[in-house]
Parts: sequence; C-alpha cells; structure tokens
Amino acid sequence: MRLLLFIGMFFWVLSTAQAVVIEKIVAVVNGKPITLTELQERAIFIKNATGQDLPLREVLKKVIMEELQMQEAEKLGLVASDDVVNSYIENFKKENHLSDEEFKKFLEERGITLEAYREEIRRRITINRLMNYEIRMHVAVPDEEVKEYYKTHKEEFKRPPAAEVWLIFIPKEEGKALAEEIFAKVAGGFSFEALAKKYSKGPNAERGGYLGFVERGELLEDLDKVVFDSDKELAFVERPEGYYILKVGKRLKENYAPFEKVKEQIRKKLLEERTEKRYQKWLNTLLDKATIKILM
Repeated sequence: MRLLLFIGMFFWVLSTAQAVVIEKIVAVVNGKPITLTELQERAIFIKNATGQDLPLREVLKKVIMEELQMQEAEKLGLVASDDVVNSYIENFKKENHLSDEEFKKFLEERGITLEAYREEIRRRITINRLMNYEIRMHVAVPDEEVKEYYKTHKEEFKRPPAAEVWLIFIPKEEGKALAEEIFAKVAGGFSFEALAKKYSKGPNAERGGYLGFVERGELLEDLDKVVFDSDKELAFVERPEGYYILKVGKRLKENYAPFEKVKEQIRKKLLEERTEKRYQKWLNTLLDKATIKILM
C-alpha cells in the first residue's frame, strides 16, 4: 500500500513538474523581465509588417525601447484599455470583411496568437498616445519657416513642361479609314469633344477625350514628342495598337510649383523631421534613466 502511494505521488510530482514551463528571461528593463517567448513573438510581428527577418538581438533593442515607452505611458495613465483594444480589433475585422473564424485563420497563417496580437495592438495605440502627449503637441512649424524652406530649396519644386491635351483613340481593328475621316473632320472645324464622345475608345471619352494638363514623360513616347517637341495643335499618330488623334491646348514651359500648392507638403516634411529629432532626444533621456540588463 505504501509502495502504491509512493508510486502515485511520484507520478503526480512528475506530471506537475512537466506542466510547469520555465520561461527564459532575455532582458530586464527597470525590473520588468522580457522573456524569450515575447521576443520571438515580436520578431514574427516585425517580419509580417516589414518582411525583414531580423536577428533576435536587433529585435531585442526594439523591444527594450518599446518597453521603456510602455512603462512611461503607464505612469501617465495612457495605456490602452481592453475596451479600446477590442474596439480596434472589431473595426479591423469589419474593414477587412473577416468573420471570427476568418480572423482566427488570419492570425494562425501568420504564426500569431490572439493574446500576442492583442498586446501588439495595445502597444501600438499606447505608444501613439504617448507620442502625441510627449512629442507631437510640443512641435510646430511657423509659416515663416515654411516660406524660407521654399525659397532656399526651390529646385525641389521644379515642374517639367506640361500641356493641355485632348485625345481620340481608334483601335486598329476599327480601321485607319475611320480614324483618318475623324481627323479630317476635326481639322475641318468639327467639335473634337463631340467626335471623342461618339468614336473614341480611349480614356475620358465621355469627357470629350479631355486628359487635362499632362507633363512631359506621362504619355507614350511618340505621343509625347508630338505634344512637347512640336508646336502642332492637331496631330495624327499611328501605332501598332491603333490610331491617336491629339488636340493640344495651352503649353506650359518648365516652371516651379507655386508656394500655395506645396506649403502644406513642406510643413509636413519639416514637422516630421522636427518630431523625429525631438522623439530621439526624448528616447535617449528614457535610456539614460533606465536600468537595463541584457541576458542573451
């Protein structure tokens, strides 16, 4: 009886011991351990997002920086709640027309567990909130700086020659005779737009073949030459696929995009640069204050 009891206890201890999974700790950030499982999960997310299969040491650097930010966000009460995470996931499923089963399959195909996905979403939302709080709301680009950038970097805003173009396209199978007849009518004063609506198989036929202003290099090479290397207002071009009848309106020489058209583009560029610079400086302050032990 004692022997049977001993044997039973032995197998209970053995089965209990087998159920315990001892996680390998790869780093400790301000007392918070990072496990090998977490690191491997982050590597999978990075590979899915970027296609990069980074060495685990490189992934660990990213994980450490994210952990520092998550700890800072926790102090400030900015960590995304379960409700926020759930709402994000439901919206993702809705936008991508995924049922619960399809969503589960979506994760499985990428080697991601639901819990890991939830924590990834929590991390993304939280760090974005932290960025808004610590960085973005403190960064601005005044109008004077935008104007100054435009003046000192004007070559960035040079535009190639452009021309206003209308097009009628007649496929080869419809015959050259038809194309030539249409061209003769256009040359004789018939409405280009009316003929385009009736006969053209090209783009914007319903708008009378109007392509708007096109820049040099946007059209097929031989069409481009007619528009930009000649002063013709009407042209007939034969190609293997069919016949092109072109009407050219106003031509614009090489010029510069006006300030009003590009000022928000400039502001966005300067804002991104300034934000990134402040962000890196702020991250360095977190690093300087942190206690980090790397165990791999």
